[in-house]
Amino acid sequence: MLDIELHCHTRYSPDSLVKLPDLIEHARKVGIHRLAITDHSEIEGALLAQQMAPDLIIVGEEAMTKQGELLCLFINELIPDGLTLKEAIDRVHAQGGICGPSHPLDPRRFGIGMENLLEYASEFDFIETFNARTRETSKNDEADYIAQRLDLPRVCTSDAHTLQEVGISRMRIREYTTPQDFVAALRDAELLPNYSSLMVNVSSRLASIAHGLGFDKR
Repeated sequence: MLDIELHCHTRYSPDSLVKLPDLIEHARKVGIHRLAITDHSEIEGALLAQQMAPDLIIVGEEAMTKQGELLCLFINELIPDGLTLKEAIDRVHAQGGICGPSHPLDPRRFGIGMENLLEYASEFDFIETFNARTRETSKNDEADYIAQRLDLPRVCTSDAHTLQEVGISRMRIREYTTPQDFVAALRDAELLPNYSSLMVNVSSRLASIAHGLGFDKR
């Protein structure tokens, strides 16, 4: 069985300072076997990390669409900002990747909302139903209920922006061979959810300030 973390940010995101070598080392230390790097509107860091640890890293992106954020996995080309949700989904699938909405019902964090969640349900490969940084726990519960009602795989993530968050929420799945087989494996996954500390939000704000002042050097 594989322990996986499917939502993680690095210093290639504007709200994280995590360095790629440190992330790879820490993920292995805490028992993560597959780690999706999903920086905001960026895949450069994920591609570099995959070269450094091809057995560990899944290239991903948290893409910003006109309707909200989309978690994209197993991609090799950037999904640009400003596309409609449908256009972004189609671009992910065209390159053999999979996708689903991140924190879909969280209004404070660019969730796509209930209307879009239902409208595009047939296009999604999964729904992120537990996000460790979602503070209104009812929003995770609602997303979980909808995913089960729609018979879509559920994804549980840490949405890590710091090393300490990596793997605090994770999933345990069987081995897989392709992105599509990965989706099938998600259906039988064991979800291991845990909420992060409120202090991680402070860390993200400080990281944003550091980026803004030019203190971060990749």
